[in-house]
Formats: sequence, structure tokens, C-alpha cells
Amino acid sequence: MLSERLIYNHYTFSDFKDYYKLVSNIEVMKMVTGRPDKEKEARERFENMLNDNVKNPAVGRFKVTLRSNASYLGHAKLEMTEKNEAEIGYLLMPEFWGKGYGSEIAQAMVNLGKQMEEIQNLIAIIDPENEASKKILEKQGFKWDYDRDYIGLPAAYYKLKV
Repeated sequence: MLSERLIYNHYTFSDFKDYYKLVSNIEVMKMVTGRPDKEKEARERFENMLNDNVKNPAVGRFKVTLRSNASYLGHAKLEMTEKNEAEIGYLLMPEFWGKGYGSEIAQAMVNLGKQMEEIQNLIAIIDPENEASKKILEKQGFKWDYDRDYIGLPAAYYKLKV
């Protein structure tokens, strides 16, 4: 899958090094889990992602790279959460923050979700203090739905009817 500046490919086994570089970065994970992932937990999550990508190849978790030079930029997901609902998500390496890539990824995941008949709602879960993600989601048409803890951390839930 492509967007204007980016390439989205399902992760493969050989992509773990890039994925771990992302999720072990404290700046990236500060607004996600509050701490960087340890290698063991990152590897377990990565293997689950690979399995999920095989089970449902129409959606999944994607390695995001630049079209211009194939540099690893980050992570994107469109993941079924329940019947007729999917969650979008994105993580970027800090050197790519503030350059519009988050919006481009969010738009690509929304577009993918809209192509799937069974998806009626998209959700996104963010740290309530993450102003950049709030702006990205609102730009895509998401509306704040409610606040609730997620994995023991405060979270804002956003929703988009598709």
C-alpha cells in the first residue's frame, strides 16, 4: 500500500530490529505505555502481530517506510477490535515528528478502513495529553468519545463513523 510519501508493508520476521528500535525509544513510548519496551515483551508482541497479519491480511500492522529512500519511519495499524469496528494507530521515530507523516499515516489507515464493508466505526486510543495526536485525529474527522484507563494509563477514545 502507498500514500503520497510512504510505503506500508505488513511486517515480516526480518523487520524486528526496526520495530524494536521504535518501541524501545522512551520518547516514542512516553505517550503509549509510559516506558520503553523491553526486548522480550517487544518480541512477543511482534510475533503476535506477525500471526495476526497472516490471519487477517486485509488489515494488520504495517512497517512504514519513506518512498524516497526506504528509510524506516514507524508503525501503522488497522486492527479489528470487535464486529464492525477497527482501531487505527501509528508510531513514528522522533526524527519524523512534526512533518505531517502522522496525518498521512492516519489518512491511509482511515482510507483502508473505509474500503472494508464490515467496518462501520474506526476508533483511536491516545494519551489525553498528546496534543499532536488529537489534532491528527480531528483532522481525519474523529470525535472524542470518552476517557477511560487503557492498560492502567489514562486514555482518550476517539471515534469515526465510516
